[in-house]
Amino acid sequence: MSNAAGVGAVVSYVVILMLLILGSRSFSGTFRRISYGIFVFITLSIFLLILGANFHYFSPASAVLVMSYGLSVVALFLVGLSLYFRKKKAIRPSSDFFGARMKGAITQEKGGGAMKMTDKRVEEASEQALPDLRLSENSADPFSLRTIFEKGFSVLLYGPTGSGKTFSIVIEHLSALRKEGKVDQIVMIPCSDGMEDYDLLSKPVPIGPQEKMRTMMALSKEYPDIPLPVIAQTLGDWTRVEGPLKRVFRLAHDGQKIAVVFDELNRASRAARNLILKAIDPVLEHYELHDFITGDIIAVPLDRIQFCATSNIGASYSQTHDLDESLLDRFQSIVFVDYNTELEREILRTQGLPPRVAEGIMRVAETLRDAYKQGHLSAPLSTRHLKNWGQAILDGADPVSSARGLWLNRLISHDQHGYPDEEQLQAIEQVLTGTFGPSRESPRKEG
Repeated sequence: MSNAAGVGAVVSYVVILMLLILGSRSFSGTFRRISYGIFVFITLSIFLLILGANFHYFSPASAVLVMSYGLSVVALFLVGLSLYFRKKKAIRPSSDFFGARMKGAITQEKGGGAMKMTDKRVEEASEQALPDLRLSENSADPFSLRTIFEKGFSVLLYGPTGSGKTFSIVIEHLSALRKEGKVDQIVMIPCSDGMEDYDLLSKPVPIGPQEKMRTMMALSKEYPDIPLPVIAQTLGDWTRVEGPLKRVFRLAHDGQKIAVVFDELNRASRAARNLILKAIDPVLEHYELHDFITGDIIAVPLDRIQFCATSNIGASYSQTHDLDESLLDRFQSIVFVDYNTELEREILRTQGLPPRVAEGIMRVAETLRDAYKQGHLSAPLSTRHLKNWGQAILDGADPVSSARGLWLNRLISHDQHGYPDEEQLQAIEQVLTGTFGPSRESPRKEG
């Protein structure tokens, strides 16, 4: 009995080692962390069992038996866990996940790679002019984006990367208000982890050699008793100018209507977010900015400044921070922005792509985005990548080869050594070749 248990223990330990090596190369970081923890726990348990048997707390046969049963259970658990992660990660090209979207929509002509659209609704829709989706919301609807911007509400937009939050929505709406004379200036403040609160109030800039020399000569004339090297050392190589947020409040205090956009707000440092929180918090029907560097307090009426912000929220975005409830509460409107497929179709149509090619691009994008939502890919196909892909095809590139060069490797996951996931690569390749064929002549711009 003990010999059989010993053989079972050795086999189970070898299986666990193999699963650990396999998981470290093939599965996600979550599986690796779980398997590492289990492996360390098992190794310590075996050490304690051996130690207890040597000190005669129990017989060696009992220790081997416990070790055998325990390792067998853990090995079965890791096998089940590996199957779960493999099923969760793998994209099945033969399943309805890809097939349902492609079936009956695009077929390959015999002897060539040219696409033939069988869905008549695609060509009919592509021939119709699409509305301007960025500004066509009904202004009578109190919950439309246009109305939110027109009424000067502070608004936070969040959504996946490349969905057009900043330029297709915020800047587009604010630019329309500026043309109507409702906004005097639009100030964009890109946020980053290195941006601190004092950078919003006064940011450092280097002094050029000529400017430094002019300043030194002016100071030497004003203070002739001070040697020039002392003035140069005192002056230094840097100076500080008015920061973007303080400039916004100064312009608003002077009577202008300013729209300020904090781009990727959750990338700002904690100190910067705290300063922004206080700045956008209304105090007795006005906004106040406290400059702790100079001691100035600038107060402006609420209708002089409109605060807007964008944010990418999710575990896949590194170097970002959670926006706490107090900061979120300062925004009167919080809107989720997903990929606007109708706007993307309009972009491709404006580029001049043939309707069937543009629809093929859209079907690939929607399929891969569904895969991302289900956890099969590490990133979605963004609007900006879709636009660049369409332009590359229009310039004569093959759809499949240009996808490999532009965005394919961005969507897939990589192991700890940086190697791409082969299953995801093959699945995306099948989607591309199933849509456009292995090779075809690049489309020409329609005149």
